[in-house]
Amino acid sequence: MNIGERIRQMRIHKEFTQGELVSGICSITYLSRIENGQIKPSASFLEKVAEKLDIDYNFLVDADYEDIEPMLLGICNKYKNDKSISEKDLSSLELYVRDIDSILLLLKAYGVLIYYHSRNNNFSHVEPIVNQASQVIPNQIDSQYNEDLIYYLMARGHYFYRKQDYMAAHEIYVKVESLLGLEETIQHANIYYNLCHVNKELYKDKSISRLYARKAYKIFLKFNIKNRVIDTLLMLTILYDLDALYDKALECLQQAESGLEDNNNSMYSPIISYNYGKIYQGLKDYTNAIKYYEECLQLSEFLQQKHQKVYTLRSLIEIHIEFKDWKTVNKFMDEAFDFLSIFDVPYAQVQLYGLKGKISKLRGDDYGYEKHMQKAIEMGLEKKQYPLVSELAHELGDYFFDNRAYKMSAKYLKISIENSMN
Repeated sequence: MNIGERIRQMRIHKEFTQGELVSGICSITYLSRIENGQIKPSASFLEKVAEKLDIDYNFLVDADYEDIEPMLLGICNKYKNDKSISEKDLSSLELYVRDIDSILLLLKAYGVLIYYHSRNNNFSHVEPIVNQASQVIPNQIDSQYNEDLIYYLMARGHYFYRKQDYMAAHEIYVKVESLLGLEETIQHANIYYNLCHVNKELYKDKSISRLYARKAYKIFLKFNIKNRVIDTLLMLTILYDLDALYDKALECLQQAESGLEDNNNSMYSPIISYNYGKIYQGLKDYTNAIKYYEECLQLSEFLQQKHQKVYTLRSLIEIHIEFKDWKTVNKFMDEAFDFLSIFDVPYAQVQLYGLKGKISKLRGDDYGYEKHMQKAIEMGLEKKQYPLVSELAHELGDYFFDNRAYKMSAKYLKISIENSMN
């Protein structure tokens, strides 16, 4: 990459117009000629532009990759170890990743970039990076690079999981599992835990998810990774709750709660409250369920993943539908959709449109029911929420059949079958 193209790429990355970049430095015409490779920039110009772009001067001008590659490796290894990276180092990595030809460095650099941006919810920014990585990283990688390949794949899996594209995440995590050695390590536990998550979202039968959760729990316990032991117990709580095994769910939740006595991590407080709410809701003890859900909302500032608050709002909507308390239902529904205007949570968004349909049906508004259900299914297909689409389409297909709209019934029952994961 010549220096003019390098400046152009950095300018675009930093979201500067040409005028903004060279304001007080030179004319836009001069910059355009540099970016187009027609003239070479002066040293003073490069110094001022590097300062304005907040990047190292040497990164901007130095084409000697023998010097640059060790610096990039250092940036990658630091982030891998402590999950920290400066804006300047991030910019340098995004710039030079386009020119890297070392497989080792490609795996490390794309792994860091995908992890960093998906962890920080920069999904629109990271999507082209994910696609770009797919184009330049070979499908077959020599086994000597397995460690870095696993890191890169785990980053991709994390991205797709956070995007709630569970099919893509599952495919990646299965590939990672195949790359692991026979002796079980913490890395095995992490992948088992991730496979537990994606299987939970994809399949109605939760037994496979529980199997992976128990395997992860055993390893985390063996290595005394206390926070991961708690995470896995909370996951088992959810899985037992989904299968209406409330006694086992409560047992796992109380075990997790007792494990927190020596751990003052406040991020678990809203999660504990939410899971108590789910268990009591399943038992139809709505008084206690509401108490814990409201407690969860009060503690939601401690949630590590802020988008999870929407699930509490959804559960409160479900309970107040049972009460036929439409004023409260509307209040929480409005709050949930306001929340979804900020956070992209496809599963919850599809569910909420399904709940809007349910409300319309209960209130005798057949047109509203059809409209909201069709919207939910359309959005579910777009957002790849296939199991949920199958469930909603089956319900809508049955509705049309009962109303003798056989063509529409066949359409939605076909969609249900096509998206079934069982």
